[in-house]
Amino acid sequence: MLQIDPESARRLLLPMLPRRLRACVDQNLRIPDACTGLAVEITTLAPEAEALVSAWTDAIAASGGALWHDHRWIAPRRALTLFLDAWAVERDRPAARALADIVMLLSCGGDDREAAARLARPLWLERDAVPSLSLQLASLAEAQTRLSLGRASEPDAETDVIGATDLATALQTAWGDAFADALLELSSEASNAAAAAAVLAAGAHDPFASEVPLVHALVPVGHRMMLPVAERAATRERRKRKAVEASLARSEARHRDTATTGRIEASMPDADLKPEVVPEGHVLVVPAIPQTGTDRSKGVVRGYEHIIGKHLPLAPVPDLAAVRAALLYEFPYAEVTVDRLLADLVGRTHATLRPTILVGPPGAGKSRFATRVAHHLGLVLWRVDATRDSGASLGGLDRRWATSEPAHAVMAVARASCANPCLLIDELEKAATRSDNGRLWDALLPMLEPETARNYQDPAFQVEVDLSQVSWLATSNSIDNLPGPLLDRLRVLEMPAPGAMHLEALLDPVLKRIASDRGLNPAFMPTLDGDAVSLIRRGWQGGSIRRLLRLVEALVTRRETLLTRH
Repeated sequence: MLQIDPESARRLLLPMLPRRLRACVDQNLRIPDACTGLAVEITTLAPEAEALVSAWTDAIAASGGALWHDHRWIAPRRALTLFLDAWAVERDRPAARALADIVMLLSCGGDDREAAARLARPLWLERDAVPSLSLQLASLAEAQTRLSLGRASEPDAETDVIGATDLATALQTAWGDAFADALLELSSEASNAAAAAAVLAAGAHDPFASEVPLVHALVPVGHRMMLPVAERAATRERRKRKAVEASLARSEARHRDTATTGRIEASMPDADLKPEVVPEGHVLVVPAIPQTGTDRSKGVVRGYEHIIGKHLPLAPVPDLAAVRAALLYEFPYAEVTVDRLLADLVGRTHATLRPTILVGPPGAGKSRFATRVAHHLGLVLWRVDATRDSGASLGGLDRRWATSEPAHAVMAVARASCANPCLLIDELEKAATRSDNGRLWDALLPMLEPETARNYQDPAFQVEVDLSQVSWLATSNSIDNLPGPLLDRLRVLEMPAPGAMHLEALLDPVLKRIASDRGLNPAFMPTLDGDAVSLIRRGWQGGSIRRLLRLVEALVTRRETLLTRH
């Protein structure tokens, strides 16, 4: 019986893996060589990054390839990844985002929680694409068999050579088995890498991870972590197999009894029904709700008939370069925050942001920023004031109560008539901490996790609803008193306060905001000359946007009064 070296099959499959996973599972990866090749790719894609790439490669050379051990070289790596993230958003080039992730893999330590958090989601998405490689194994086995028999280069080779002889058949079977085993091993390693990134991002500590770069830590850490899970899963599978075999035996016995007695019983009346096809770009948020016949059950669904049992569209991702330009025009001091937020949408078709909390000093414009992000992305915004909203009502109130209502996310979906609205939880740190009627923090937890949000049990409708496409944004002056489980589910982004150097850039959007609040055309607003700007500068040295808005509005009102008097 022919056997193919499994390592040969693995080497042939490795280039077919997605980019990030390929680096994680490559057992022969040498970091200096990988960094050199990556530097060439980055400069080819984005020539503007040549200086940053040179600084990064120089840092690697100076550290002897152990970049993750030397904290002096964090700045070159961070500068390069920030540039690539911004460049990916500005040019709508997902490849730049992937290259930035590879930079993090090669030059961050295995205990770098921020890097693991950044890579957890991309690795899971790439891991989901690995099983599809099984569709190409047959053609790969056939091609390798032709090469092994020396027939690939013959132009007049017959099309039925493969399988025509016992040797060819055995060789093709051996290659097929080797590819299948290699793909199974790579798929397992890919799952380990994705799981390890998620666990390390949540704050788990592994002694091995702190001694190696992130790219070499993920697979071993994931393997040790998943080993008990795999053993329990194998035990469950064996039990399930025995239960299925027993069920089949009982079913065959019933069929034999039915045949001998001549009785025909209808079983599984819905077996021939085809599953409902969900249109592309749509989501079934609220399935059909069984009616109990009571007035209360009818009252609960009133006003939501247009979303119950209907496939709702997903708002698409707009032109990210235009969105970025519009946000930087209004918030020139928050460039890093804008780029990190929009990086979620690079290469995606539907606009859904990761659960994010904006943290910054009072008056920095956090709520306004979140509102404008939703506006420019074309998402309907549903605002919740954490200081006034009763805790448990955010997740919905039970049908038994007279004040029953669905979860706020479901109400936002109903208002938007689409499956991916944006919910803003304002001043999250000021939410009530008493648990008499449930805490808002606790009600948020299941809706922030993609798995539980996809099957969220709405207490009013009493069915599982899909809230996985909802974008969650929160604002807070501080995260010191927020519970750990909530912070584990939220990405924390800093919202800086503007400085005096941003005054000229802020005046034009502030004037347009004042005109919008007054219902006026911005063209009719009086312009601010140099004396007016100097006067404002003396009263505003940076900090609160609200203070700047009041100063400009007072100056505009004074000028309008003088013009009217003249």
